[in-house]
Amino acid sequence: MGAAALLSALGGVLGQTPGSSHPSTTKNLGAVFNTTEVTPNILLSEELVDDYAPTTYLDESLTGTYMVMLVDLAIPQSSITTTGPEFYPGLVYCRTTRLHWYQGNLTQTSNGTFASNSSAIATYGGPAPGLDDIAHTYTFYLFKQPDNFTLPAWDAGRTYNPISVYDRMNFSVDAIAAVAGAPIAANYFRVQDPNNTAYGTADNGTCPLNSTTTATPTRDVASTGAAMRSELGWGLALVAVATVAFSML
Repeated sequence: MGAAALLSALGGVLGQTPGSSHPSTTKNLGAVFNTTEVTPNILLSEELVDDYAPTTYLDESLTGTYMVMLVDLAIPQSSITTTGPEFYPGLVYCRTTRLHWYQGNLTQTSNGTFASNSSAIATYGGPAPGLDDIAHTYTFYLFKQPDNFTLPAWDAGRTYNPISVYDRMNFSVDAIAAVAGAPIAANYFRVQDPNNTAYGTADNGTCPLNSTTTATPTRDVASTGAAMRSELGWGLALVAVATVAFSML
């Protein structure tokens, strides 16, 4: 039995999304960096996950079209600025989220892996947490892609390619789930700066005055990110890629 199959069998006991986060699921999404299998909450090296998106798969047959994303749930709110109550809460107080990868138009191949012939909505950017910070938690989500899918209206003001660090902040997975339904499967791992000698003890910095005090993400908070309401179509999101450093995130 493969690692993902074993984890799936234990799904009722072992969650595939971090505790207290949502949306959540107990079904494991297989993910492999090079030859390293991701198991929930595993600590991986920055070097391993830096350059290329992993292979993702599911130990069951699916039909239709899917989308996968990778989201950091532990970005310090003090790392960014905002003009309104727009922070989408991370796993702990004074942390927010950041999108690292968003690939749509995925179909499952005969061996269970997912493949797409389309450009990524957000090209893969490897995790790189700051020095002396806590280990960041990165979560994969697999969603069924609805017919004629468009990004939720609250997110229509963002363009994820070319890569922009700030356009990817405060990314609401709940807003995606509101359109696509609950995630089919998930998985998560942790990464810490390689120069740290121990798990970081750095606090979350100075929280902005409008910071939320809850550690559990809620859609009410996420939906306040609406700066523009026009729909952003699937085709508009598929724009040219530019390379920008992902340092300190």
